[in-house]
This record gives sequence, C-alpha cells and structure tokens, in this order.
Amino acid sequence: MAAVPAPLALAAASAGDRAVAVLRQATSVRAVNEGFAHQAVEDAVGRERARIARDLHDGLATELAGAISLFKLYLEKHNTQDETLKNVFDIMEGSLKRVRESLADLRPAAISPDGLVGDLRHQADEFARLYGIRVELSTSGAEDILPAQHREVVAQVVREALTNVRRHSGSAICRVKMAFAARPFLIEVSDEGRGFAAAGPVGYGLMGMRERAAGIGGRLEVVSTEGRGTTVFLFGPN
Repeated sequence: MAAVPAPLALAAASAGDRAVAVLRQATSVRAVNEGFAHQAVEDAVGRERARIARDLHDGLATELAGAISLFKLYLEKHNTQDETLKNVFDIMEGSLKRVRESLADLRPAAISPDGLVGDLRHQADEFARLYGIRVELSTSGAEDILPAQHREVVAQVVREALTNVRRHSGSAICRVKMAFAARPFLIEVSDEGRGFAAAGPVGYGLMGMRERAAGIGGRLEVVSTEGRGTTVFLFGPN
C-alpha cells in the first residue's frame, strides 16, 4: 500500500481534530442549553406553586380560620355538649391543619443563613414536636463542598422525602445521611414504615425529586419493600 504523503496526513489529522473540537463544543452548548431550559421550567413551576399557595392562604385558609374562630366562640358562649357540633369543630381544625401543611409543601423555604444542615435540623425538631417522628441526621464532609444549586436540590429532595415519610410511611423514625465528601455526593433518607410495592404507581412528589436530581446531572433511586420501609437515594453528578 502506498504511503500517504505527509502534508495530506497532517491535513487529515488537523481536520479530524477540528471535527472533534466542533463536536465537543456542540455537546457543551447542548448541555448548557438543556441546563437553562431545565432551570426555566423549575422557575416557572416555582412561580406557579407560589401563586397557588397565595390563593390558598388568602382564600381557603383565611376563611376556614375565621369560621373556626366564630364556631369556637359559639361553643363557648352556649356551653354546648352536643357531640355532633364538637365533631364538626374537630374536623374543621383538622382541615385547617392540612391546608397549612399543604402551604408549607407548596412554598419550600430557601436555604437560610443557618445553612442546609442547620435548616434540616430545625425541620427534624419540628417533625418530633408536631408529628412524633424522630429524624436522625448524620453528615460527612462540609456542605460547602457542593455548589449552591446542588445544595438547593438536596434541600428540596430531603424535604419532599420527609413529607412522604410523614404522609405515607407510618414510621416513628427517619434517618437522613448526607455524604457531601463522597464522589459523587450521596444523600439517603430511610424509614422503617409500611413501604410499598415496586410496581406501584409513581406519585408527583417522587417524579419531582427525580426531575430535580436529573437537572443537576444526578439521579434518584428508591428502594422499598412492603412492611420493611423505604430508602431514597440521591446521587450527585459524576
């Protein structure tokens, strides 16, 4: 076989290098555009959730709180022992509590000056006080290792996972392990509750967690066994 002249070989190599460079640039631009698109969707969802929360607060929550106050005054004034009226009052109070919980879920707070771990410790204290659920937190490495966007996703995923524990698991304990120094970083939220079948329907909360994980190049996995609890794993980007 005849040898390829040196100038032609150099030209071919140069063209190949340029093609690789163009491909890499196109891939990089696509990744950036996908990141911007995902952030735009997240921002739009956040604005819509905030609007719904405002409507709930200004409408249903305020009116229900007013009705409960009037009902309470009526019961105290008439000193009634009517069990039906007392049951109605209890139902109204329970409904207001659930509306307020929904408001908290719709408007997750941004990370405060206390930091991600500090905020989650406050939430753990609230879970123990309000719901009787003990939340055990453990960390390895400093949260500042993670970029701000990654810390926000961790906060959102852990909050949603804790909400699922409260609503669905029936567990009295929940463990949150945060390995910030791992590569990729790893977050685990586990409970000892009722669990669910792997083939069961996927709720919006779980879908949202997976989308947030994918938005930073990570992934979310859930392992659950009926009667033996559930563990949510959030893996950071490689």
